Amino acid sequence: MSYQSSQRFSTAIVSLAPFSGTWDRQKAAHLLRRTVLGPRIDEINRAQRDGLSRTLDLLLSQAPIPSPPVKYRTDDDEYLQMGETWVDKSCLGKNQYRSHSLKGWYYNNMVQADRPSNIQERMSFFWLNYFSISAPNSDPRAMYKDIRLYQEFAVGNFRTLLQKITVDPRMLRCLNGDVNSKENPNENYARELMELFTLGKGPQVGPGDYTTYTEDDVAALARALTGWKIKPYRFAKDNTPVESYFDSSDHDTGDKKLSPRLGSQVIKNAGAEEYKVIIDILLKQDAAALHFCRELYRYFVFHDINPTIEAQVIEPLARTLRDNNYEIKPVLKQLLSSEHFYEAAHTGAIIKNPHDFLCSIVRPFREFWHDKPMQDLRMRYELGGKYADYMYDLGMEFLDPPTISGWKAYYDSPQFYRHWISPALMQRRVQISTAIIDGDFHINGTRLSIDYYSFLKDFTNPTDINSLIDEIVLVFLPRPISTQQIAALRETIMGGLEDKEWTMSCRDFLANPGNDNYAKPIQSRMARFFVDLFALGEFQLQ
Repeated sequence: MSYQSSQRFSTAIVSLAPFSGTWDRQKAAHLLRRTVLGPRIDEINRAQRDGLSRTLDLLLSQAPIPSPPVKYRTDDDEYLQMGETWVDKSCLGKNQYRSHSLKGWYYNNMVQADRPSNIQERMSFFWLNYFSISAPNSDPRAMYKDIRLYQEFAVGNFRTLLQKITVDPRMLRCLNGDVNSKENPNENYARELMELFTLGKGPQVGPGDYTTYTEDDVAALARALTGWKIKPYRFAKDNTPVESYFDSSDHDTGDKKLSPRLGSQVIKNAGAEEYKVIIDILLKQDAAALHFCRELYRYFVFHDINPTIEAQVIEPLARTLRDNNYEIKPVLKQLLSSEHFYEAAHTGAIIKNPHDFLCSIVRPFREFWHDKPMQDLRMRYELGGKYADYMYDLGMEFLDPPTISGWKAYYDSPQFYRHWISPALMQRRVQISTAIIDGDFHINGTRLSIDYYSFLKDFTNPTDINSLIDEIVLVFLPRPISTQQIAALRETIMGGLEDKEWTMSCRDFLANPGNDNYAKPIQSRMARFFVDLFALGEFQLQ
């Protein structure tokens, strides 16, 4: 597998100056691969026509929030009607299907091709990994509430999102914030709030001193966070809402003295608002904006942050974040419109995580929405559940990061993205892509097929096999491949036939939709082609 070395920046453009090169389809495709989960050829063409600025405005705009998940089976939950949402309903009755409903809903949103090209779902996963709430046996209503929050604040205000997450019921339970009391302060959330969510943990320079904060600060913040509790909502049979609340009688009202690392400030009692005081103090530290921008950079550009990247990319992004009161959109726009982002060294520099791998297979084909079985609510949700099972096979448990630090691919040096791939995982990737594409993909015995008719119609000249392969490579691979690889793919689809025979067959296929006599030869050739394409090492990159 081709992969960029950590020394690739020696000749790269390390500048946040606005991109001034030629805005062609390769550049447009690179932007969409890093922001949209599996861009289509029509989306790439539109982005190229619209230009960089207009495309970024659309990508970073507030997208509609998907409708909530619903009851999709008739054999469970006698208290709800089919198609009725359960996210605000009690757990009275049989409701084991809800976690499956949530999975199906989540993956259907990711791959649904008729939603506008937008960064919402990619940023939702960023937040899912950033906050990494690991809470086994969670009530699906609470899990939905977090996803809904990440969708709403996809490119919103970091300060506001951090405030909401700090008193979120699942986060309180995950890091023991709900048992953090004035009599027995629990330091778990206070520590992770600084180490993972705001300041980052600097090198230890003394006993309990990590340059960005100290152990004394952990103790002080833990006291300031006391008093937050969770309502007994988990799988409740009544209408107890998924909420937290503040118990003033269990809050430490004394002064909390911070270390010189945090300006030796004294936190006075602010009751239910004291957690906001803490967050304001932390976000005033330069380290907070720097830490957050490093995480964005590793997610969207590359894991390697050397001193040059730190000085010329991370620090300017952090200034933008602070100058805009922690609004995220200006930072993303600055990064995604920079010369540095479009440097050739970054193309194909990231190994796809399982989400990207799956979406980059099915979404360019507009998935299976053309199939009549997909009009059936249960089929739709169970297909999403099958996708979730595939992700589990590839090392990504649905909504359950392995630790509070998130997935290793985004923090564990020197492996980083390489955690997503291994000989065994690569073999499973090939098995999954082949299963989806080889014509025998089914849900509960109902066969689903790729709509090659609609897929081919979107290309510039699908009857010209050479032009078609070039454009397919543009869609599915992050950069051009060798002439030998092109020749091998061409042989797979042509099988020794002359170009004119593809031209005639494809023309007949497109002129006679629904006619199996014309469809089957094309579908068979395209399936063989994509089985080989998706097995390439380059397809694993973005």
